[in-house]
Parts: sequence; C-alpha cells; structure tokens
Amino acid sequence: MRDGVPIYPGSFEVISWAIARAFANIALVKYWGKREGAENLPATASISLAIDALKTVCKIERLDSGQDEIFINGAMAVGATSVRISKYLDFWRAAKLIDGHFLVTSENNFPTGAGLASSASGFAALAVALAAFSERKIAVKELSRLARVGSGSSARSITGGLSALPIGKNPSAKLMLDAESVPFGMVVMTVESAPKKIPSGQGMEMSRNSSPYYNTWLKQAQADYEAMTQAIRTMDFAKIGEIAESNALVMHTCMIAGRPPLLYWSGKTIEIIKAVWKWRSEGLQVYFTVDAGPNVILIARREDLNEVSRVAESMPGIQRIILGLPAGGSEILMRE
Repeated sequence: MRDGVPIYPGSFEVISWAIARAFANIALVKYWGKREGAENLPATASISLAIDALKTVCKIERLDSGQDEIFINGAMAVGATSVRISKYLDFWRAAKLIDGHFLVTSENNFPTGAGLASSASGFAALAVALAAFSERKIAVKELSRLARVGSGSSARSITGGLSALPIGKNPSAKLMLDAESVPFGMVVMTVESAPKKIPSGQGMEMSRNSSPYYNTWLKQAQADYEAMTQAIRTMDFAKIGEIAESNALVMHTCMIAGRPPLLYWSGKTIEIIKAVWKWRSEGLQVYFTVDAGPNVILIARREDLNEVSRVAESMPGIQRIILGLPAGGSEILMRE
C-alpha cells in the first residue's frame, strides 16, 4: 500500500516470468457502446459482479526473440485475436511501461468469446502480469485504466467484487462493495459455448451506426446506472434484479433493431427468460441478465443459489450450469 492505495509492485530486479489471475465480471448495468476515439472509452457507465467460477490464468515469460508469441487455451492465437493482443503489448511498450517481447499463455476455465466476459478476465490477467515486468509501480486505479484499453469491461475485473465503471475522459473502475460483503451470487446457464460470430466491439459499432434506439439506450443506461447505484447502496435485492433484467432487455432491443439486426440469442435463451419469470411467480426470488451472447446468467441471494442451480439443471438442452460466488480483484499468483 502507498498512501492507502493498493500498488502492483514493479520489478526493480529482472524477472523471467509472472502468473496472474483475474475473474470474469457479469454486468448488472451493461457497457454497450464506445465513444469515438482511442483507448476504449465507454459510452455507457456500467456496474458488474466478478464471479469466482469464471477465471483466467495468464503466464507471461520474457523472450530473447524479436517478436511476441501468444497462446490462448493451448492453441496459438491467430487472426483478430492475435492482432488485438499484439497491439495491446505494443501499447504497453509505447507507454514505456515494459520493454522486450513475451510469451503469453492464457487459459480460461469457461467458454471463450461466448458472451461470458472472457475478454474482461483475459485482459485484466494480462495487464496484472505485465505490471510485474514494469520498473514503475502501478496503482490499481491506473492499472484499471490500462486494462480498459485492452477490453472495456476488464477495468472492472481489476477491482473485482461489485464494481462500477463510470463514463469520463479516462475512467477507471471503482469498487462499490468487496466480494465478501455482496449478499448475492450468480448461476450461469450455458446454452452455447462456441465463439460468437460478431465480437462485442464490432457489435457495438453496428448498434451505434444503425440502431434507431441507440440514443435511447444511452439515456436509459445512464438512468439504470444511477438507479442501480442507489439500489446497491440500500441493498434492495428486488430492485437490483429488476433493473438488471430491464437493462439487459433494453440493450438487446437496441441490438436487434439495428440494420442489419444483431441477435445473439438462441431459442433456448428465450425459454430460460420465460422460465425465470415463471420461477419468480412461484416464489423463487431469481432474476436474469444476458450479456452479448446466448447464455443466460441468473442472479439470486447466496442462500438461494443451490435451489436456483437445482431448478436450472431441470431444464433440458442446457450444456452446463456454473454456480458462482462473488470474487475479488485481479492478482499476481507467482513471479520469478
């Protein structure tokens, strides 16, 4: 700590490798839309919960060669993924935070690119591992900004727990409530695990450029952000769930109304949404949210998570049920 601010230690000695871990975060108020300009500036403020069952472990090793090598889930990164990560490493080098080239090995324990925030945990883990190689000590606030350049949502994985990412000139995530104090968790219902055909960044541009509801979405997202902030302050779980559901539905309406339309849902997504409404009418206090993909995330109090998981497992056609508790921020696991 320095002046009460957590610090990611820089390397005053030369290290050869570092391993970092970060957890994916699921947004209760969605980030969907970028402002024009560089550095992934969000057009909407967002609030999310980091989940312990969805994690990325990233190992960075210094190389003597003149180029980076990147592996994701055991396979060499190619195409847009390789270009994106290479540009991010170049960004750190251009900022004179690191030098040299690296072997990047990143592993997710959940589907990648399927609308479960894998880029958030991926770039957060990468940023924390890179910080270990920096000669300059990096405070959490700055690291959140650096992570945001790679993936907007990764700024919130740096802080973990219930975190908010406001809009602004150069925003960083702020911790609203630490993981241990959050009285609810999530159950992920995976219906498709293949990477989505249209990545979130491209989808955001489609909505911004063609959806007649995009400006309406921006206004509603800000209203939801303010309402969710108040609901979390008073810990009104019913209000938290209601806002999360409505916010997700408005975001997807904005996508679907674009020209061409962008529909991430499958038929099973809609079946689950209807089932959640039915379960709630029968007395089970459970809510849903859906990120940019077909998979549905259920929100329930900690004491109800096992029952929600049991009910979810009774639905046919579900690939996997993942019960997740609130998780902390990103961290270095080992370095040498």
